Amino acid sequence: MGRLFVINLKRIFANRMNMFWTIIFPMVLGTLFYATFGSGVDMEKMKAIPVAAVEGENQAFESFLNELDGSTLSLSWMTEEEASEALREGTVIGVFYAASEPTLTVTGSQLQESILETLLTSYLENEAMMKEIGEKNMLGMIKAAQSLSDYSQMVEEVTVSGKSVDNDVNYFYALLGMACLFGAFQGLTGAEELKANLSPLAARRSISPVHRMTMVIAEMLAGFTAQFFNICVLLIYLTQVLHLNFGSNLPAMIPICIFGSMAGVAFGIFIGSSRMPEGPKIGILVGSTLLMSFLAGLMFGGMKDVVEKYFPILNRINPAALISDAFYSIAVYENPQRYRMNLLLLALITGGMVWISFCTLRRERYDSI
Repeated sequence: MGRLFVINLKRIFANRMNMFWTIIFPMVLGTLFYATFGSGVDMEKMKAIPVAAVEGENQAFESFLNELDGSTLSLSWMTEEEASEALREGTVIGVFYAASEPTLTVTGSQLQESILETLLTSYLENEAMMKEIGEKNMLGMIKAAQSLSDYSQMVEEVTVSGKSVDNDVNYFYALLGMACLFGAFQGLTGAEELKANLSPLAARRSISPVHRMTMVIAEMLAGFTAQFFNICVLLIYLTQVLHLNFGSNLPAMIPICIFGSMAGVAFGIFIGSSRMPEGPKIGILVGSTLLMSFLAGLMFGGMKDVVEKYFPILNRINPAALISDAFYSIAVYENPQRYRMNLLLLALITGGMVWISFCTLRRERYDSI
């Protein structure tokens, strides 16, 4: 296994065409994105989020929203029908309902929607705390009310504590997703080196006593190692050379690069293990990779949210969207649940493709080589 791994790794790094698509092209594209969008986070975009509010019986919540109007929120009081129409047209980011139990309706999952959800969650938690304190200690309730009156600290923690990202950074997250999937070129080449009718090397391998699963694993590990190296170089280039702000949790990015690289290589082996000619395989690989990257927001930043709204299951089976969303999760959310779910889905998709590839390749038999 070790010797096969080293030989495969040398062969991968010697393939200049694959190395171009897996490392040079993403760096060039990232540089073009940087020239277009820049690297700074414009905090003005984080202010005065346009929202609608519907009046109800909860006057305390209405007062809370009015306090934030003009600073964090750009508030417009509407009827329920007007608010729903404004949300559909995109003129507001969300709609607050001042019912006895305040609620929020949003259509996306970007930073501004996250801020609105945090505002509502904080209000509900503080409201419950106030009721509990009031039942036990009226003097304590007065002090709690004084601390509760200053909501600016809570808003500041959401926007400037290292958990803020510019919407344009989502393009770079999608770029990293595309770069990981470009590891499919490594996997495709590796799979073809296991098919005796496609290369002399594979013909010699087919008569060796090495188990097929060992060959597949060695190919995948070599491709993954090379691709993981490429992704790390790309990430260092984006963060240290272009100085893009991907948040402060850099260690959490390593598992994303690992699982993303494995998914890309496994996808290439999956395509390469089929019995189609080489030309259609390359066409399918390139077309599907670009399509998945497009759906993850590479060409249109809000595309992932559109898919989430109308066909969310697609975001759960699209490796590029999972990789992009994992980067977004660690940059915005304190709770790692969404991050872990993305990694789990990537692992399941990768495992499925590897197993199918192995089952396909081990059935290969040749009358003559």
